[in-house]
This record gives sequence, structure tokens and C-alpha cells, in this order.
Amino acid sequence: MRFCIIGLGSFGTHLARQLARDGHEVLGVDNEPLHTDAMKDEIEFLVTADCSDITSFGDIPVADCDAVIVAIGKDFEAALSVAANVQQVGAKRIICRVINPLHARLLKLLKIDELLIPEAMAAAWLARSLKAPDVLNSFAVGQGHEIVEVALPPGMVGRTLREMDLRGRYDLNLVTVMRRKAATSLSSSAPQVDKIIGVPEPERVFEADDLLLLFGTERNVRRLLDEHARPPA
Repeated sequence: MRFCIIGLGSFGTHLARQLARDGHEVLGVDNEPLHTDAMKDEIEFLVTADCSDITSFGDIPVADCDAVIVAIGKDFEAALSVAANVQQVGAKRIICRVINPLHARLLKLLKIDELLIPEAMAAAWLARSLKAPDVLNSFAVGQGHEIVEVALPPGMVGRTLREMDLRGRYDLNLVTVMRRKAATSLSSSAPQVDKIIGVPEPERVFEADDLLLLFGTERNVRRLLDEHARPPA
């Protein structure tokens, strides 16, 4: 996919790096040459331009991008102007970083509904990781259910999926089993997917470095992890 990121501050830079690392085509735009120059060895397509001026979009193929992310984090007026300009030049999808509540309300008036607050997202992730350090990633799907990535608890090592009977005993579905390798970029400490086992066979034996992708409720995931936190005696 092709993404345009306008604003290469801290958030925009990290987002551009992650998308590029995931194999997407990234166009990075910033009005500060120092910011675009800093990314020249990591992002193939870079434009130095002031996007609060709509004429600057003559050099930026916004309409050809799957999404445009307005990642400006400080200049309220510039962020609002850029969002309006991106909308006017025909972006298919617009995602805007929110600077403050007034900014959010004005973006809503422009009918831009995909808004994000990176600080709030980071805080939510940290709160969850502090509360449940054995839950590596999670995605809420509604009505108390979630998809979570967890490290295999020690008590499950050497046992099979059939023995564990996750569906019958814990009302959990095992989506897949994964392996990860250490992060290769200094910009991120998150490990990258190294191997996906696929649909687990009932007789597959769990190994110590397995990561489980589970679907169910937070309560049942917690019950599974707590009950098998220690190796069997």
C-alpha cells in the first residue's frame, strides 16, 4: 500500500519507519528540510513543502495514496489547514493527529472522522502492559472480547492443544502460534514476526518460545495465564 505522511516530527518519523519496515510505500512530507534530510536513507520518497499552501500539492500525489496521515503535532493552525487542503485535493482516506479538543471538534466539522491521539494510545498500551506484562499485544473487538498475543505460560510447555482444551476449559480460541525475532531497528524495540505456525494441529506440542494469538475475553485469558504460570510439579 502507499501512504503519505505529512509532518515528520517524532510521531510521523516513527510511523514512516514502521510502515516502510512493513513493506509499504511511504511518501514523507515536511516543511523543514532538516526533517526530510534526516529520513533520506530510510524513506525513498520525500518532499520538502509547506502543505498549508494548497499549491504545494502539485508535487504530492495525494490522490494516488491509500491514506494520508496528517501527523503535525504542535502547530494547530497549520494542522487544520493541511487537513482541509488534503481533503480538497481528493485524498481517499484522511487520518489526523489531534492536538487538542478544539482541533478535534473542527476536524469533525470537516467530516474527518479518523482521529488519533498518540499519547493516549501509548498510555493505554503502557497501562495494559503494566497490568498484564505477559500480554504482548491486544485488540478489543467489543462486548468484552479481544484478540491477544501472549507468551506461552510455563505450565503449557510440552503439552498439546488437545490436552489443554482451551475452548472447552477456558472458552478461548487459539488463532495461531507465532515466533518472533529481535528488533533490527534502533527506532523500535518491538520484535518482528519471524514465523507463523498456521492453524495449530490438535497434537502439536507447545514449546517454550511459542507466542499464542488467542480470541476470547480478558477474564478468561487471565485465568489461563494465572493457572499455568508455573511449570507442572
